[in-house]
Amino acid sequence: MNKRMRQLVCSTALIALLTVTPGIGSAASYTVQKNDTLWLIGTKYSTSAEQIKKLNGLHSNSLVIGQKLIVPDPREFTAASVLPNDLMWKIAQRHNVPLDKLLAANPKMNPNNIWAGLSIRIPKKPAQYLNGVFPLAKGTYTPFSNSYADARFWSGDGPEVRSHEGVDIMAAKGTAVYSAMAGTIVKAGWNDLGGWRVTIRVDDNTEFYYAHLSKYAAGIKEGTKVKAGQLIGYVGSSGYGPVGTEGKFVTHLHFGIYKRTPAYQAIDPYLYLKWWAL
Repeated sequence: MNKRMRQLVCSTALIALLTVTPGIGSAASYTVQKNDTLWLIGTKYSTSAEQIKKLNGLHSNSLVIGQKLIVPDPREFTAASVLPNDLMWKIAQRHNVPLDKLLAANPKMNPNNIWAGLSIRIPKKPAQYLNGVFPLAKGTYTPFSNSYADARFWSGDGPEVRSHEGVDIMAAKGTAVYSAMAGTIVKAGWNDLGGWRVTIRVDDNTEFYYAHLSKYAAGIKEGTKVKAGQLIGYVGSSGYGPVGTEGKFVTHLHFGIYKRTPAYQAIDPYLYLKWWAL
């Protein structure tokens, strides 16, 4: 059996493995239990009953034991209860998060009208790069989910199941892309998978990867130092083929984070992106 046939035969099993791994997506699955209500489920996952209904296309508050629901990824936030005489700045200090991040994580809440026992969302901080910049400006991209480790199929040698090594952020062609952190450009040019891409080394062991660009900003080349928030290129759909290939998928920015040692490998960038987007 040749290489391509082996890849295709194994694809079904690999897809299943990739898609059922807990915590992969920006949403999780919840099974309705006895005495559950939308309010109780929403409180458990730091969201509202209305958001649960919206996520699942529900038109009533009725639930059935055993029913499967889509719920927000619990990795993004933790739930906390407001204490007597609390203020938002006190809650921010208690949980060691900036006040603006706390407010952004609770957009529908009136910060001047909170009461003891009220459940609020505390954004989870990534371990590093807290001062990073989201690579697209607010209002220029659609809500994104965690596509890290999803199944992907294209390779230069033919169909091949592989694990997606970043997060895709949908945006129109030509949308400005900014460097999330300061660093040095170590790769710029064509990559068969990533199309026109930029790789920026942000510290001795970490590189940020921006792919599927339509074009570069002026002065973007290997060896150039960039600042956080600096324009580096524009969203496109380049890649999945030889130089110049585009249009094989919808326009978006692919953002990835790679660690150089002990072996060059991708890590999940989703929590960083969610933090920067707040």
